[in-house]
Amino acid sequence: MARTYVLRNLRRFVIDDYQLCADTQCQVYRGLSGSAAVSDRAIAATAGQVLTYEGELVDALYSSNSGGITASFSDVWNGPDRPYLQPVLDSVQGVWNLAQRPLSEEANLRAFMALETGFNSETWDAFRWQEDMSLAEITADLQAYLRAQAHPLAEFTQVQRLVVTERSPSGRVKTLQVGTDLGVVTLDKDEVQRALYAPISLLFYLEGLYDRDATDPSQLILRGYRFIGGGFGHGVGMSQTGAYHLGDLNWSSERILQFYYPGAELQPISDQLVLWRDPYQVPEMAE
Repeated sequence: MARTYVLRNLRRFVIDDYQLCADTQCQVYRGLSGSAAVSDRAIAATAGQVLTYEGELVDALYSSNSGGITASFSDVWNGPDRPYLQPVLDSVQGVWNLAQRPLSEEANLRAFMALETGFNSETWDAFRWQEDMSLAEITADLQAYLRAQAHPLAEFTQVQRLVVTERSPSGRVKTLQVGTDLGVVTLDKDEVQRALYAPISLLFYLEGLYDRDATDPSQLILRGYRFIGGGFGHGVGMSQTGAYHLGDLNWSSERILQFYYPGAELQPISDQLVLWRDPYQVPEMAE
C-alpha cells in the first residue's frame, strides 16, 4: 500500500518543490528509525506490485483504526468519491446490517457504537473512546481555529450548543453546528477534528454534560459535552489494526486488500498504468 500511495501522490507538493511529507498529511513516515525486519521482508516479497482500479493506481488511503466501519472519501473530505473507497463493515462476523440499519441515522449509530465485540479492531484501545470538553475548552479551540481562518464569527465569546446535523452512511459526522453568542458556526467533515481536540475520529456522538443551578436545583446548566466515539484517524480505506487481525486469521495480503478496497486489483507496475487521472491534464504514466 505504501508503494502505491507514494507513486500516486508524488505530484501533490510540486508547487512547494518537494514530493511527500512525513507527517499525518502523508500517512506518516518515521524514517530509518521506524524500519522493521518484517516490513523489509514484506517490501521484498511484493516488489513491483501496486494496487489498481481500472488501470489507475488507487488512492491508497489507510488509517489506524476504523472503529468498526470504514468510510468513503467524501465522508471526510470534499471531492469525488472513489468506487473502491466505500463503507466496509470491519468485521468477518456480520455483526451489523448496513443496508437495513444505515449509520446515517442517529439511533442506529448509537446502537452500533454500543457494540464492542465481533470487529477486527476491537482489541485496540482506540476502538471505543470518550473524551469530555467543557464549554470553555470548546470555546478556546474554536476561537483559535476560526481566527486562523479569518472567519467572520471568530470573535464570539460563548459557545451555547453543539448539534450534529448530518451524518454519512458510515456514521461519520458530516456537519456539526456550533451555536455561539454571535451566530451559528458550521464545521464540515474533517474541519471538526481540526477545530476541536477531543474527537480522534469523526465516528462519534455527543452527550451534554450538566450541572445543577446553585440558585434553582430544578434547573440544569450545560457545562460541556462528552464525545463518545470509535476508531482513530480518518477511517478511509484500510484499517491497519483490522488488517493485523485478518493477518492473524491467515488471510493473504491480496485478500485483505480486496476486503478494504472492493474492486481493486494487484498488478505489477508497468508503463500501461496511470498514476493519477486529472481531467484537465494528460495522464502521467508509471515508469
